[in-house]
Amino acid sequence: MRLDAGRRYLLVAAVLLGSYWLAPSGALRGWLQVSISLSSAVAVLVAARLDRPRRGAWIVFSFASLLSAAADGHTVWLIAHGQTPAYPSWSDAGWLSGNLVATAGLLLLQRGRRIDAAGLLDTGVVTGAGGLVLWVALFRPLQGGLDLTELVGILYPVTTIGMLGAAVWLVTSVPAPVEAWATTALTGAVLTGLAGNVLYGMSGGTLNPEHRWFETFYLLMYIGWGYGALRSSSHPARGGSTATWIVSPVRLVTMYGALLVVPGVLMIDYFYDLNLNHLPIATASTVLSLLVPARLWLSMRDVRASTNERDAYRTDLEHQAAHDPLTDLPNRTYVRELLASLMHRAARAGDEVAVVVVDLDFFKKVNEQLGQAAGDEVLRVVAERMKGVLRGGDIVGRQGGDEFVVLIDPVPPPAELMEIAERLVTGVSVPIMTAAGRASVGASVGVALARDGETDAEKLLQDADLAAHRAKANGRGRVEMFDAALRAELEARARVEADIRAGLARGEFELHFQPVMTVAGGQLHSYEALIRWQHPERGLVPPNEFIPLAEESLLICEIGRWVLNSATKQLAAWTHADPRSHGGVTMAVNISARHLASRTLLDEVRHALGESGLEPTRLVLEITETVVLDEPTADAHLRELRALGVAVSLDDFGTGYTSIGQLQNLQVDTLKIDQSFLRSNDEATQALVQLMVTAAHAFRMDVVAEGVETQAQLDRLGEIGCELAQGYFLGRPRPARDIVVGGLSAASG
Repeated sequence: MRLDAGRRYLLVAAVLLGSYWLAPSGALRGWLQVSISLSSAVAVLVAARLDRPRRGAWIVFSFASLLSAAADGHTVWLIAHGQTPAYPSWSDAGWLSGNLVATAGLLLLQRGRRIDAAGLLDTGVVTGAGGLVLWVALFRPLQGGLDLTELVGILYPVTTIGMLGAAVWLVTSVPAPVEAWATTALTGAVLTGLAGNVLYGMSGGTLNPEHRWFETFYLLMYIGWGYGALRSSSHPARGGSTATWIVSPVRLVTMYGALLVVPGVLMIDYFYDLNLNHLPIATASTVLSLLVPARLWLSMRDVRASTNERDAYRTDLEHQAAHDPLTDLPNRTYVRELLASLMHRAARAGDEVAVVVVDLDFFKKVNEQLGQAAGDEVLRVVAERMKGVLRGGDIVGRQGGDEFVVLIDPVPPPAELMEIAERLVTGVSVPIMTAAGRASVGASVGVALARDGETDAEKLLQDADLAAHRAKANGRGRVEMFDAALRAELEARARVEADIRAGLARGEFELHFQPVMTVAGGQLHSYEALIRWQHPERGLVPPNEFIPLAEESLLICEIGRWVLNSATKQLAAWTHADPRSHGGVTMAVNISARHLASRTLLDEVRHALGESGLEPTRLVLEITETVVLDEPTADAHLRELRALGVAVSLDDFGTGYTSIGQLQNLQVDTLKIDQSFLRSNDEATQALVQLMVTAAHAFRMDVVAEGVETQAQLDRLGEIGCELAQGYFLGRPRPARDIVVGGLSAASG
């Protein structure tokens, strides 16, 4: 583990201190003492270079170390030359000056910080109690007179008390100007220095500097200075906090210890009959009696402030947990809690509860054309507009995405309720100017009512959401009420979905295959697999009665999976039965938008090909223009499928919004021209068909014309160069059992 500067210095200082204790009395020990004081000065100078914000304070501190080192050196030089150091001497001047300069350095560490009343009071308590102790220990015996020797002896603890006060202020400052370990080291250094100075002052300078235990106090003080400075430069204090140390254990001990100083002094006076002058004691008692309660009052004030801050923080957290961060509206979870509460109250009172779901129209285009930032701005503006058109007791929340929900409380008559919903549509539909440009959205609104607690919150929200979807399906920008008719429609839909699942499980579905023929030679080129449902009660159900419903759920993926597996197996069976006529025939399977967006589609295609043994190049997936344009993941999934070897066909071309120029950017191999173009005898339409064929060939695509019903249509396709055709004239969709391949008329197992 790599040591930082502070720890490296401690290691060096520990070696020097150990050498000092092991060295015999004499010059060597003295010079080791000087080395420790000089090492402290060097350490503080290094800290000054590293810690630019507090460089001035550390330079002052280093000067204090140099003064003390000079005083140590002077004393050692005298002893080395056989002289006994006088008391007082120039060395005492250096040591006392070092105390004063160190005090200045501690104060300079506070420069630029706000005055902390709590820290000042703590400083006052410590210095007041320390002053009384010094008076008892030093001043009282000198009341009869004070000579120079006694004065110097008193100055040592007095200057150290000042330094201790500065250290206490440093420790109690908020935010801390230096790191916690650094302040601990500096304060510990001051305390050890104070202990040594008190002993030295009480002895009147008679303590021999050769005494190891006595000099150790000063050596530890030097080491504490050096380590504290280096620690601070290597580990800066974390700023930004404005909280105070309210009632830490250290502060409690300090305050109550200070209060016990006065009664302690009086007890000593009583038991040892010191005949103390009670005026200084009364003065100290008065000062401490004022400072300590003031400090406790500040602590209680800080406790209250901290409690209020914590309560405000908790309230803010609760608000954030219950509200949408973008619009500051109640979020999905909180809306449900509010709705549940309304419904409980309504159930008790026999009232109604109304929920309005607002589903934005064309919001996806805003994100695509103007960017997500503009979309966020639109959502915020819409939220404000909705709040502006609602009544005082109504609550608007965000469901998520571009969907909002409004809780109507109290519920007005039906006509007024519909009027509120219409106002929401009108307010939302006004164009919005964003930083990226003008945005236009609309609103499809669904309304649902519950009476006497007849349903739960989740069901009511679901009803309103379904009504909003019906409004969107019926033309957008309108209001729909969830009613008995919609409920019956949903129940019928649920029954059909259940029947589809059961039909898949019972094998009620089958495939009919329509051939795709070459225009020139009339040869079989491909089959298109078309699903049929042989319902046990309703008979043959056409695809337009169940496919749209299945596309609104994941059922369409299950159906698509079944068609993929069945169609590939059937083509593999025909190829096995007659490899000559079917060896190059392909199979086209229709893929819905939801299935194409599925992350499992590629694996399902691989599985179908693997199970049937069919080559990937013989499978064609048919998609519509709307799938390519509306599904964001379509392009990536089509690229992966084509990389696998599967071909892609664009069905019903010409009925959507795809332009001929866009063909070059589509992941498509074949273009299927919609049958409506072939049925028209308009010359312009026929010219358009010619243009489609030419453009597709230019982009290296095959072309299939759908809906061929006459020989004339087929001849026309041959004239314009269309190579493939499909329609009743060439072959109707038939089940596999009716298609004869290799002399057999049977479907695959």
